[in-house]
Amino acid sequence: MVLPVLVAVLVPALACAELLEAVRYSEPEAARSGVEGVERLRFELAEAAGMSIDGRLDEAVWSDPAAHLGTFRLGLSAVPARHTREAWAAWDAEYLYFAVRLQREPGTELRVNTREDENSAIWEDDEIEVFLDPFNAGTEYFQLIINSEGFLFDAQHNYRLVPDPGGAGPGDMKLQRESDDTWASGLVREIAIEDDYWTAEMAVPLQSLGLTGAPAGHSLGFNITSADWDTEEYTCLSPTSDWHDPLQFGVLVLGQPRVAVSDLTLGNVGAGSNMFSARVKDLTGADADYTLALTLITDAGSVRATKDFSLPAGERERPMLTFQPRGNGSPQGEWSAEIEIVDAAGRSAFAARREGVFLQPLSLTLGSHATFTDGRPIAVAARLGLGSMTARSVTVTALLRDQAGRVVADHELGRPHGSIINAWMPVDELAPGTYTLELVAGRDDKRIGRAAQTLRVAASPFEGQ
Repeated sequence: MVLPVLVAVLVPALACAELLEAVRYSEPEAARSGVEGVERLRFELAEAAGMSIDGRLDEAVWSDPAAHLGTFRLGLSAVPARHTREAWAAWDAEYLYFAVRLQREPGTELRVNTREDENSAIWEDDEIEVFLDPFNAGTEYFQLIINSEGFLFDAQHNYRLVPDPGGAGPGDMKLQRESDDTWASGLVREIAIEDDYWTAEMAVPLQSLGLTGAPAGHSLGFNITSADWDTEEYTCLSPTSDWHDPLQFGVLVLGQPRVAVSDLTLGNVGAGSNMFSARVKDLTGADADYTLALTLITDAGSVRATKDFSLPAGERERPMLTFQPRGNGSPQGEWSAEIEIVDAAGRSAFAARREGVFLQPLSLTLGSHATFTDGRPIAVAARLGLGSMTARSVTVTALLRDQAGRVVADHELGRPHGSIINAWMPVDELAPGTYTLELVAGRDDKRIGRAAQTLRVAASPFEGQ
């Protein structure tokens, strides 16, 4: 499709000025949860053998110092729980194991109001909650709650970064949590109760977390919390101000990693060509060849892109690859990206997952849809929902049309240096009437995205009375 012809008929007041002024490009700041400076506990777990889930904590692995996670505290405070609570963890090829020992008041009854599985009111009992973020991404996590009689509630939660309709412009995003309590963990658990403490042993199937075949050294987020109705305290192992904030979770490492991966840069996934890169460091001390792979999954199907790279002993590399969503036109709905690094033998060395929502190729917001001829400039904000590679190659043009649809002013904004565009549109000498501000993103005489908003300009507040 050919870009609209720009008619050189200008409103006299705009003939000597650009249609949009102080144009500024930037990348959006992702809406984040979390608390600045929160200490994220990190543990390299012991590998378990000969496990028997009986609630007694007498397996050899629980005596391994590497399995001990520490004691619980009150939120972000260093103050420990009044009743001692401590936890352990271990893993094998099939399960992630947890053990918790909780002090209780002798001669009192543990609170149990819920005696059925999948009842969310279980959190009002004396209980233990395990939170797991299997890919340590901060967007997808699982919650498992058991009480002192072993009843279970489990759920899957997702935080999706979506446009904020209450924001000031299309660059404003918010985290929106979605929950699915039909998810079944398959948790194996047993409880043992003594006069002055109770214990729980749990085995979480890795398959239920999407971690079947997780590579050695895989990191996942976690926290363990507890409600104690003797002391009326809610306590946690990893310090947190919000049980449901995975960015404050601690980290469990399943064995010894072969590579350290940081700076996963996926950017603004959208229509056209996208780029992904990661910084990879060797931890083995030997040269090796790897493949970086990304599988993008959408409603239209999945696509896979790969990039081979060599990693010298002890060195860092930053491989990058490009990919494009399946289907024609603008992709819609949710997307997920499965990321993996495999060695020359096909063994996985790293796995991660990212999720998001496709945005419109171009969206536009005006700070006001009505003003007066002597009013202040109108704030203009726009967002490109294009893949990072495609966004670099487009040109954005602004058009101002009158009520008859004629172009009365134009301004080529050039190639964007970010997905967010902010500018001001002068209106102080516009003739009264209704106008349409139109933005067009194009490349090679083809229109890739278009967005428009109307603006009413009046001579005075009494016009039309």
